Amino acid sequence: MTDDSNYFPGEGMGRVLVLSNNEELTTQIKKHIEGMDHSSIASAFDSAAEAIGMRKPDLILVDLVLTGGIVEVWRRLRYDVEDSHIPAIVIISGDRIREIELLVGISDFVLHPYDVRELEMRIKLLMQQHKDKDVGDTIKIANLVIDTVKYEVTVDGWPVVLTLKEYELLKYLATRPGRVLTREVLLDQVWGYDYYGGTRTVDVHIGRLRTKIETGEYSFIRTVRGVGYTFTESVFEKHVLPSK
Repeated sequence: MTDDSNYFPGEGMGRVLVLSNNEELTTQIKKHIEGMDHSSIASAFDSAAEAIGMRKPDLILVDLVLTGGIVEVWRRLRYDVEDSHIPAIVIISGDRIREIELLVGISDFVLHPYDVRELEMRIKLLMQQHKDKDVGDTIKIANLVIDTVKYEVTVDGWPVVLTLKEYELLKYLATRPGRVLTREVLLDQVWGYDYYGGTRTVDVHIGRLRTKIETGEYSFIRTVRGVGYTFTESVFEKHVLPSK
């Protein structure tokens, strides 16, 4: 059972490959995934390796709900999944929970019947973790370089001294270019849910960051009025007004 659509339809938030031999459940799962604004495509177990290689998904969802020997089936799928370095979520029925520990190599699992909201959050979390992992050791944008191993930032080759929160804020923005991030999201993701300060602290840190990293001919952070901030996908030159 392989979806005949050309790669993934649409421009969803992420690309999810559903591996399943149950057409009825696959249809339901795909409907839920696309309701989360992700793109989806389905493949039977026998075509897993081909589907993973050709479709290059961001996440693999393996339906083992009505499968007889789930451990044996997963053993056949495991190496194709692990070789792809793509996170995999397994869906199993509640009465098979004791077999989870035998499914070596899975990234996460959900029990069927699953809560759609729970599945959505698990998919979102795994995709984000995988994206952050793939960022690499160094982020280079024009004259700005962020070394994520040494926690060092340079502009035009000169080191920039940042506080820990300034660094974390810069890295969070730089690894999500083009996305408009609200002050509330930045506060939650950089400072944490246990932070009780107001969103004004985000504006203050953004101001400090701009002062430190936009000392050259480029600007990186745009203000989206009434919403938040975005790290530009294509670096734009700073416009300096001529002196009077």
